[in-house]
Amino acid sequence: MQLDENKKIATRMIDCLSEGKLDTTLISSDAQWWVPGGGMMDRATFENILKKFNVIRAGKGEMKIVGMTAEDNRVAVEAEANIPLKNGKIYQNTYHFLFIINGGKIVLSKEYNDSLYASSALAGLF
Repeated sequence: MQLDENKKIATRMIDCLSEGKLDTTLISSDAQWWVPGGGMMDRATFENILKKFNVIRAGKGEMKIVGMTAEDNRVAVEAEANIPLKNGKIYQNTYHFLFIINGGKIVLSKEYNDSLYASSALAGLF
């Protein structure tokens, strides 16, 4: 079942993001990532953003999946983040990811979140 495998890939990706990691075995080398306010970026640019975010994390956080739907090569994931920061605050945001998966690898990710909350919660930390 390709849909089941695609959902497993999406779940593993969310688990990795929860830990502040990017499992490159899940992502094609030419994958693209879209984020609000940042637009489309290549894998290396997204990895760099994740590394910068990890600098302000205060340990392990959680990105919890609250819903998932799959069709064809697309997996839609609703998630909630709860990540402690070094400034003592908790980063809590809601997300909708759309993963496009071809050949068992994510080739495109669109990450929708509350960008107003993100910019205010993370202001001055990067």
